[in-house]
Amino acid sequence: MKIGIVGLPQVGKTTVFRLATGQHEPPAGRAPLEPTQAIAPVPDQRLTALGRMHPGKKAVPATVAYLDSPAVQRGAGKGEGLGSPILTPLRQADALLHVVRAFEDARIPHVEGSLDPSRDVGLLHTELLLADLEVAEKRVARIEEALRKGRKDQNVRELEALRRSADALQAGRPLRDVDFPPEQERLLRGFQFLTAKPLLLLVNIGEEDLGKEEAILAGLRPFAGPRVALLAFAAKTEAEIARLSPEDAALFRREMGIAEPGAARLLNVSYGLLGLVTFFTVGDQEVRAWTFRRGASALEAAGTIHTDFARGFIKAEVVPFTALAEAGSLPAARKKGVLRLEGKDYPVADGDVITIRFSV
Repeated sequence: MKIGIVGLPQVGKTTVFRLATGQHEPPAGRAPLEPTQAIAPVPDQRLTALGRMHPGKKAVPATVAYLDSPAVQRGAGKGEGLGSPILTPLRQADALLHVVRAFEDARIPHVEGSLDPSRDVGLLHTELLLADLEVAEKRVARIEEALRKGRKDQNVRELEALRRSADALQAGRPLRDVDFPPEQERLLRGFQFLTAKPLLLLVNIGEEDLGKEEAILAGLRPFAGPRVALLAFAAKTEAEIARLSPEDAALFRREMGIAEPGAARLLNVSYGLLGLVTFFTVGDQEVRAWTFRRGASALEAAGTIHTDFARGFIKAEVVPFTALAEAGSLPAARKKGVLRLEGKDYPVADGDVITIRFSV
C-alpha cells in the first residue's frame, strides 16, 4: 500500500509524513521537485502475540509506503510552475492523503492569505481535476486523430471510457464518484487518474482545538463520500508526543484527551478507506502479517504469499486469530476443531491465520 501525501504550502504536510513514518528529522538532500518516500511498519498486537506463541521465529509486520510530495500551488493542474513534475509521482499511489491546514500561526502565513479549510480543499480538488482532464483529453485527441487517418487498431472502447471521464472532469466531478462498468474501469486503470484514487482529508488542527475536531470537520462533510474519508488531529502536537517514551507519551495523551496516537488513527482510517484487511502466516522461519483487499479469495491470498502457492493450491487451513490465541497454538487449535479447511473461493477475513496446502 502506498499513500501519496499532498497539500498546499505550509500546511504541515511533512510533519504528517514524519509522524506516520517515525522519521523525526528532516530528510537530507531532497531536491526541490523530488518526493520523499519512507516505509512504515504497521503495528499489530496480533502479530506480537503470534511471535510470542512461536519463539525464535521472526515477526514480520505489514508495511505501508508514504510519499511526501512537494507542495501544490495554483496552476499546478495546468502544468504551470512546478505542477506536472510534482503531480506525476502521486499517480503511483494507491490513495491520496490531502493535508488541510486549520491551525493558526502568525509566524507561518497562509499561501492564500487566510485560513479557510473548505476553500483549500476545493482549490486542490480543482488542480487535480485539471491535471486528470489534461491526460484524458490528450489521449482522446490521439485516438481520434489515429482513427481519422484510418488506423483501425485503436481501442474504441477505451475512447468511450476516456470521453466519459473527460465529461465528468469538465463538470467538476472526480472520477472516484463515477460508476464505470468493470470493463471501462479496467481500461482506465493504466492512466492512474488522481481523482479516481481514494482520498483522505486530514485536517491539521492546532493544540488549542483539541476536543473540537467534530465541529471543525463539520464544514468539510460535503466533501465526504464512499471513497473520501475525514480525519482531524494536531500533527505538531502528535509529533512532539511521539518523541517521548511510551509511558510518558501515554500520560500526555490522557492529559490532552487524545484516545489514540495520530499515526495509528491515520493507518486505521486508511485501511478502511482502501478496504484492506490483515491476514497472518506462520512459516518455518517467521510469522508474518499481510495486507490484503477485503473479500479477496484464499487463492488470491496464496498468490500474495508466493505464486507457487496459487499455482498448486489445494486447500487453505484457516483459524481466526482470536480462536488461535484462545487455543494457544496451531496444534491445539487443530485438536479443538477450530482450525478448518477452506477452498480457493473462501473470502479471507481480517485476522485469519492461514496455512496454504499446495502441490509442487
